[in-house]
Amino acid sequence: MLRTMWKKILSLFNKEYSGDNIENSENERYTNSYEDEKDINFTTIFSNKLANYVVNDSNFDLIGNDKRTLTLQKVLNKLGIKLKRVVSRSLGTGGCLVIPYVNSKKIYFDIVTQDRLLINKRLGEDIIDCTIMAEHIVRNQKNYYRWADYTLENGNLYIRYRATMESTPVELGEVAEWGNIKDIAISNVDKMPFLFLKSPIDNRKDNDSYGVPITYGCDKQIKEIKETLNQILKEYGLKETFVGADSTMFNGEGALPKNGLFKKINAGEDSFFEIFSPDIRDTSLYNKLMNQCAMLEKQIGTSRGILTEPLSTYQNIDETRRALYDTFSIVDDIRTSLYNELSNFIEACDVLSNYYELTPQGNFELKIDWDYTFIEDSTTQWNQLLQGESRGVIKKAELRQYIKPEETLEEAQAAIDEIRENSPSIEELVGE
Repeated sequence: MLRTMWKKILSLFNKEYSGDNIENSENERYTNSYEDEKDINFTTIFSNKLANYVVNDSNFDLIGNDKRTLTLQKVLNKLGIKLKRVVSRSLGTGGCLVIPYVNSKKIYFDIVTQDRLLINKRLGEDIIDCTIMAEHIVRNQKNYYRWADYTLENGNLYIRYRATMESTPVELGEVAEWGNIKDIAISNVDKMPFLFLKSPIDNRKDNDSYGVPITYGCDKQIKEIKETLNQILKEYGLKETFVGADSTMFNGEGALPKNGLFKKINAGEDSFFEIFSPDIRDTSLYNKLMNQCAMLEKQIGTSRGILTEPLSTYQNIDETRRALYDTFSIVDDIRTSLYNELSNFIEACDVLSNYYELTPQGNFELKIDWDYTFIEDSTTQWNQLLQGESRGVIKKAELRQYIKPEETLEEAQAAIDEIRENSPSIEELVGE
């Protein structure tokens, strides 16, 4: 739908359409495929599984105590609740954006997939001109769209907003929530004010303005898996166990029912009943299915364990890491990109806070404590930390941080000092 509207939408911002119809069409197809709920969706399976590894049990914090930091931390907390969705959609559709904006002196954000982004111009890897369909609302059975246009020029950022009902221009005030949104111009800006997380999969093209789904290039393998699944269902459907009974058993008092489990046959003189339960090729079919699923995992670049069962129950942390190395490599790539893009998002919120004078300027630093439990044995790691502390190579505060990762090193040490003061050890009491 969007690819047919871009030319008209760009004219609202006095711009000419110069995009690639094929590229825009592919982005829309990726999103439609990811959102398809009528069949088994392997793209969604891989996207959700990897998003779990990337986000679950990880902590996202801003280090600082001023009012600006506390305000931005609240925004980051709200985004953190939806971060799994952001990662999953970026992997499933190729890319996902989180776009902050200010309305009524408060920071909000939109989450949109890359099919709603039109990159008009780039300088190297940097986007310097783009248009986004930021929000879609249905009112009185009519579709309203809010469009945001971003232009970066000579260190100045120009953000303009327009609204349409379908493709017909209307005032932003037509939708009450948009009435306070105004065009703005901000100086001393060197990047676009939003998060754009792209899938780490190579699109195998020279132009990588947009990302591609995690299952890009795997259509043939997915088709074969679905054919095998249909074959299994067909064979199970054709397998019909029944008891064949001689025709004389269906007549007279106490006769067998003429439908259901019993069927009429000519059993002969020696037998009144005969059970028919033909075997199906379940073992060979499931072996074929598992081999096809393993091949799909290899094509995507993950380790076993997403569609298939792990090869073994891993005995130690080194064995676990080796077995999950491919999956961890993808997770690590995603986390690196996510850290950079979250930094961009917080910086964008900071720029908007300055422009709208929401809070006094502050000093903060983004800290992410990634969770590694899917490749690490927590018991082994804890014992290693205990040994390190007993030998004097790490501090007690570092040991406490393992249990309380949300604490800074200073906070951990302060807590230890308080515990020691209130509950001194025997050695401290007797002076040893």
